[in-house]
Amino acid sequence: MGMPAWRSVPIVSGRTAKRMLRAGEGALEVSLDLGRSRALVHVVAGAVLLPDGTRVDKDDLSDAFSKPEDCVRLDGGLCRKVYHYSESERKYYKLFQPFEDRAPTIVINGATMHTIVGKDPWADAADKDACVRGGGGRALDTCCGLGYSAQLLAARFEGVTTCEVDANVLEVATVNPWSEGLFAAPNIEIRRADLREVLAACTPGQFACIFHDPPTVYQAGELYAEGLYRRFAAALSPGGVLYHYVGEPGKKHGQDYAGGVMRRLRNAGFGRVRRVTGGVLAFKGALRGGRQA
Repeated sequence: MGMPAWRSVPIVSGRTAKRMLRAGEGALEVSLDLGRSRALVHVVAGAVLLPDGTRVDKDDLSDAFSKPEDCVRLDGGLCRKVYHYSESERKYYKLFQPFEDRAPTIVINGATMHTIVGKDPWADAADKDACVRGGGGRALDTCCGLGYSAQLLAARFEGVTTCEVDANVLEVATVNPWSEGLFAAPNIEIRRADLREVLAACTPGQFACIFHDPPTVYQAGELYAEGLYRRFAAALSPGGVLYHYVGEPGKKHGQDYAGGVMRRLRNAGFGRVRRVTGGVLAFKGALRGGRQA
């Protein structure tokens, strides 16, 4: 099965939909791609006309969302919330825009895949990306999601391999305007595979950078294991950098998961391990004088 392709479909947030429903007849400026650009629609009796003349029934639009953060496709005039339930996974997936006209996140069974407190998901990804200085060589993005980190890395590295084990996540990404670069950038390779399969197939020292932004330790504890960190060390070139997002789970109860991650990274052969925004930065370094570089 081939990799899905990105599709340009008009999408509005629930907040934008409300403005369209409440507006009087006439022209109204809105975003039809969740904030990436602006467009004029025309409000008429009982409907909204898109720039290409497509008629969107107001009653249909009103029925398509329940929350301001919901995202609604206006595909051929049909209004459908970006929502999918997987029987096999027993999970639901939806595109969720916490701030109008800014990048959305994906919600899986009630859990958001980006930090959305005080900043939008793209800014969250950019803050993490800024922890990795420099560029050049190839980067591995371990958990693709909507592809924000992969796109940011692709602007600085010669190439990016990004992997996503859940096909449902990639399906949501195909209609997210902010994921367009994930599918369009010539230097991004999307691997529909488990991270461990990708690591097993790569050559030693293949990557100059590994960007590891996994779900929480409660959701995917295997992605915080020392054995995986040893595979990371093997896949990195000498001096290569690992950024590992950890967050602060259990902080209120005095737990320090980042400290445990740092200890396991050192055991796996990483040096210069330190705390940075949201997580840990570590380098693949040789031992010097009995101490890690």
